Amino acid sequence: MKKVRTHIAKIQSGEKITIAGHVQTIRVQSSVAFIIIRDITGTIQCVIEKIHPQFEIAKTISVESVLEITGVAMETPSVKSGIEIHIETITVLSAAEQLPIQITGKGSETVSSEVAQDWRFLTLRRERDATIMKTLSAITTGYREALLPIGFTEIFTPKLMGTPSESHAELFKIEYFGGTAYLAQSAQLYKQMAIASGLERVFEVSPTFRADPSFTTRHATEFITLECEMGYIESFDEVMETLERAIAYMLTAARKACGAEIKKHFGVEGFQLKRSIPRITMYQAKKILAGIGVTSDKEDLSPAEERAICEYVEKEMGSEFVYITEYPWESRPFYHKKGISSETGKPISISADLLYKGIELTTLAQREEQYETLCAQRAEKGLKQEGLQWYLDCFRFGMPPHGGWGMGSERFVKQLLGLSSLREAQFLFRGPTRLMP
Repeated sequence: MKKVRTHIAKIQSGEKITIAGHVQTIRVQSSVAFIIIRDITGTIQCVIEKIHPQFEIAKTISVESVLEITGVAMETPSVKSGIEIHIETITVLSAAEQLPIQITGKGSETVSSEVAQDWRFLTLRRERDATIMKTLSAITTGYREALLPIGFTEIFTPKLMGTPSESHAELFKIEYFGGTAYLAQSAQLYKQMAIASGLERVFEVSPTFRADPSFTTRHATEFITLECEMGYIESFDEVMETLERAIAYMLTAARKACGAEIKKHFGVEGFQLKRSIPRITMYQAKKILAGIGVTSDKEDLSPAEERAICEYVEKEMGSEFVYITEYPWESRPFYHKKGISSETGKPISISADLLYKGIELTTLAQREEQYETLCAQRAEKGLKQEGLQWYLDCFRFGMPPHGGWGMGSERFVKQLLGLSSLREAQFLFRGPTRLMP
């Protein structure tokens, strides 16, 4: 008969159960041995006495070996969980060699980021790191839960492209049967094709590739983007409101799935969207920043300005999120809809950046839907029409007014948990000098 495995979080006092997991620690005393077992749901102490026929086996078990233990769960007030398992049988499913790095306990905090990435499958055994992966999973689940009930269709766009999806910068080129292909910088052009096709509202959770040589805490060459495009909008407000809905769902999903673990390991609790996200124009943001002595020569916001405006909004408006709207037209892609600022009279993109705890999470925008205008804006930005004609053709036969965004899921998790680097929020980090493991 197949044994029924019980996850540690499901253990009830008085039950005879079978568990399996890695050995986190083992303490052997003269008359008893204590083994801490860890699975994806938590840890529990297991006890075996010297008189037990398998006591000698227990003494030889190495840390991080995989064990299967059958025993009785007993209420034990002296242990942190309140329950420990009195062992009846131990089976060593896989013995572990001596670890190349310390992953728990004293010394684990001194492992460098680079070495931790070299041994990522080991560092992911930490409860803290596993919680990050659970949070990322909950975020993407919440994203789907937000959009599917309101008429969105999930699509899956190609990641091999015959033409750049944004610009000729930050492109990975690959040989493709004697020709050249590019790894997708975003799903942008295909999302808009989906709107032209009549799908009306689409989203995707997909890998994105950027040949960005940046060595910062918030950049990677491969990451997961939460894409969205919605048609038949009456104004850009609808796009911001829909993203706001998605943000609320994602935060709730993370709180429900692993709120207690997030609080334990990161000290973050009660995270939710308590009010509508404030909206500030670029012109207003620059005035506020000048008033608090933070300025730059950039027409958009520098990293220091992003941090400062977020601090201001949190203090004055009680929000960790803020929309910065009306970015200068010069700093935005050709497919954004062009407008005129009522405050400066200058051309603007009908778009916004969503900032969260000091950094940009995403750019969202209304798109230009008229073919002739789009072609003119393409020429204005200095892009060749030849490689983009397949995309431009989508606008020749009827395109609804539309808009959307593409948001990095790992960057969201980094900011939510207060991680020091984006690489901690990724299962495996990819950067300019890292392609392994």
